[in-house]
Amino acid sequence: MMRFQNASIALCDSRSFAEYTLPIGKITGFDSRTNEAEIEAKQDLEGRLTQLLYTIPKGPSSAEVFRNYKEYLASAGYRVLYEAKGPDFGPAQGRFFESMGPGGQIVGYSADQSRYLAAVKEDGAAKTHIALYIIEFDDGYNPELRVEKGQVVVRLDAVQSGELKNGMVAVSATEIAKRLDTAGQVILSGILFDFNKAQLKPDSRAALDQIAAFLKSDPTRKVYLVGHTDNVGGFDFNMQLSQARADAVVADLTTTYGINPARLKGYGAGLLAPIASNASDDGRARNRRVELIPQ
Repeated sequence: MMRFQNASIALCDSRSFAEYTLPIGKITGFDSRTNEAEIEAKQDLEGRLTQLLYTIPKGPSSAEVFRNYKEYLASAGYRVLYEAKGPDFGPAQGRFFESMGPGGQIVGYSADQSRYLAAVKEDGAAKTHIALYIIEFDDGYNPELRVEKGQVVVRLDAVQSGELKNGMVAVSATEIAKRLDTAGQVILSGILFDFNKAQLKPDSRAALDQIAAFLKSDPTRKVYLVGHTDNVGGFDFNMQLSQARADAVVADLTTTYGINPARLKGYGAGLLAPIASNASDDGRARNRRVELIPQ
């Protein structure tokens, strides 16, 4: 998922499987004893849940940030299910987001200039639902975070269900850490490029967000980003392409997220380490990948 310019990931949470209530209507009440909200319309979802809290340097309004996100989502193929702003989203909107996911009171006490959007993107049998909640901070305390009055804060929740066409879903920050410790490498599903090019597609943003969150959670970790290709185009071409793609991921992590470049090294393995047969479209798709390996 894209981030607004100069935004920083302040807090994050992810679970490989979770139940999630997606509001597609006004939030009219909230029972703090049962932690349940009264919502005029909703969808009950389950799947891989990623929740990110971004802070944006003071200056832009919630309306400006919301407009940029909405334009991006439309270009990325998302379909809007519901949107609302300020009091129109209901008197209990802040309590709902405060109760589940990162941010707490930071998102719970500042509903006057809020913006909300629920959307879905379908990819074959897979669906990604998102809840985008944006506020201009007015009040509330969270010991994990310091925010100035008027500063825009973005909560972005994404629920992925089903299987993508290539059988891959984005790897979460917590899963990256776990797989590095248990398997010694992670296939970074969700890193996508244009055909025969090293330019990252916008749909790679969700995976890049998670890689950055992992690296920020463990500031001493150094890693290799290893690019792999199929066998179409010959040996030399694929060696150069895989190196360029690995370098593109390194460049994005350093420029977009501020990761120290000394912690990252790109390496192109080309067609030399396939994980499937290159005789089929599905096998070639699996072989076109980026892996993360500890240094």
